[in-house]
Amino acid sequence: MARSIEATKRAKAAYSRRYRREHAAKVRAYNRKTVKERANRNKARAEMIKKYGKARLRGKDVHHISGSARNNSIKNLAIVKAHHEGGAPGNQNARKKRKRR
Repeated sequence: MARSIEATKRAKAAYSRRYRREHAAKVRAYNRKTVKERANRNKARAEMIKKYGKARLRGKDVHHISGSARNNSIKNLAIVKAHHEGGAPGNQNARKKRKRR
C-alpha cells in the first residue's frame, strides 16, 4: 500500500538528522569564524578603496595573497579581476549585468 505524500514527508522529518542540534558547539564555532573572516574581507576592501578609490575597484575583487583573510596588511592585498558574476547561470538572485550603450 502506497503512502500519501504528507505521510512520506512526516516519516522523513521524523528520521532526518538535526545536525545543528546534535553539534551545536561546532556550528557556533564555524559561524563565529566565518563572520570574522567576512568582516576582515570587508575591511580589506575598504582599505583598498581608501588607497586607490572606488572607481578603480569597480568590478574587481580584493585578493589576499597569503590566502588568510585575517591578514589585511597592504603588502598582502592585490586587486584582481572578479572571479564570478554573483551566482550560477539561471540563478534568479544573481546580479544583473548592465547593458552599456
